[in-house]
Amino acid sequence: MDQTDAERHAHVQQQIAALAARVYQLELERATGRVAAHLAPVAAAPVAPAVPRESLETTLGTYWLSRIGIVSLITGAALLILTYFGELGPILRVGLGYAMAGALAYAGLRLARRHGTFGQIVFGGGLAIGYFVTYALHFVPAMQIIDSETLGVILVALAIAGIVVTAHRMQSETVAGIALFLGLHTGMLSDVTTLSLVCTTLLAAGAAFFLAANRWVIVPFSTVVAVYSTHATLAFGHASGTVAPALTVALLAVDFLLFAGASLIHPARRAGTLWVLSLLNWLGVIVLGSNALHHISHAAVFVFLGAFAAAHLLTAVLAHLRAASRRFIALQVALAFITLGLALPVELAGATLLGALLALGVVAALVGRFASWPSFAMLAFAFLLCAQADAAVLETGPMPLLACALAWFACERLHAPAAEASAPRNLYIAAVTLALLGVVYTAAPEEALALGWIGVAVALFAAGFALRTSLYRWAAFCVLGLTAARFLAVQLRVFSATERIATFVGAGAVLLVVSFVYTRLRKQP
Repeated sequence: MDQTDAERHAHVQQQIAALAARVYQLELERATGRVAAHLAPVAAAPVAPAVPRESLETTLGTYWLSRIGIVSLITGAALLILTYFGELGPILRVGLGYAMAGALAYAGLRLARRHGTFGQIVFGGGLAIGYFVTYALHFVPAMQIIDSETLGVILVALAIAGIVVTAHRMQSETVAGIALFLGLHTGMLSDVTTLSLVCTTLLAAGAAFFLAANRWVIVPFSTVVAVYSTHATLAFGHASGTVAPALTVALLAVDFLLFAGASLIHPARRAGTLWVLSLLNWLGVIVLGSNALHHISHAAVFVFLGAFAAAHLLTAVLAHLRAASRRFIALQVALAFITLGLALPVELAGATLLGALLALGVVAALVGRFASWPSFAMLAFAFLLCAQADAAVLETGPMPLLACALAWFACERLHAPAAEASAPRNLYIAAVTLALLGVVYTAAPEEALALGWIGVAVALFAAGFALRTSLYRWAAFCVLGLTAARFLAVQLRVFSATERIATFVGAGAVLLVVSFVYTRLRKQP
């Protein structure tokens, strides 16, 4: 190897050594950095400054006064149109009406540039005036310039579609809610007719669209109240009876399907608000539908309520398929049970009604147990309480009360075993006790009443020992105390010597037997 090659070889070795030293230094720095990172104190995450809560005064001044103010303003404008516009020519009526709507909408857009929500409220009021003028072209006599019912409905549908498209493009729940609510409100200022209800259903369809497409819930809330208020105005106002009951129920069914169907599009979102919306939807339909059909026959009301209960069961099934919350599904099933409970007294009476209520209560308890819905325990309690009240009214002997006692016992056994001392279980056992006391009271003669109640205490002690629950045994102690108090206060003075002897001997024997059982159980580990 000549000198040049040796120099090159030495230079390469120097380069390799330098690179190795650099790699070693980098690895050392990296390891040191890791240790330092582990040993360094963790910096606290920056805490966002707390947003101060608005005072009640500010909430009233900014939120509620603006909404109440626009409702008052639009109501006054609608009354102005109804009162004075009829004296003007047709073109002038329409022109002035739409000019008012346009001016208010323009003012709202201008205000929205600096005060967003306030300007949107005013803009929504302008849309509502425009809807009312369009509605009045056929449906308000003082403003009517269109004779065709079909054309009138088409124009109203186009006005509603315009509101929906505008609010959807603006993505403003405020505009949608104000416009639809005020549209329904102003429509109620004139006479409510069949076609008015059709227009109301069209507005309900607009609200259902916002619930399904944008998941807005304030709009359906205000709309469902206004829709059923319009129906109530017709049902309980001066125009009651002008619309055929079958048509009223059909429109109510469409409104119900619109809101229920829209709730099922995204049932897992905002479950609490959908729960309240569904409850309002049920309440409106059941009250107004029953009122409309009771003029026909009780059978028609019974069929309507049965079909309505089936609709809620179907809604529960669809909600389950749509992965809705358990709370929402439970509400639909509970509403189905309540609707059936309201339907039973319409067509049934006497022992048949009693048996149906008892069966409905036991089935409700069964569903609540296997579906793990604790609230159904109180629903079953309500059904059985109605059944026991019906049994008391029947006054046909001890058998109805005995059937109630057995139903109470069955529901208590169906209650969740972990909830030993829960309020529903306590109520069930108290009801079992009272029902058994009632059985003895109606079946036994006066002189045997004390012994009969002691027999009830024995049965409760036996149930408590057999089921290993202290609640029945405490109920037995209460019965013994009640029996002793009544015997000493009432029966002891009127009993003969033989009856007193029999009562004291029988009570003493029973107490000794029960005490002996307690003594044996105490010795067991």
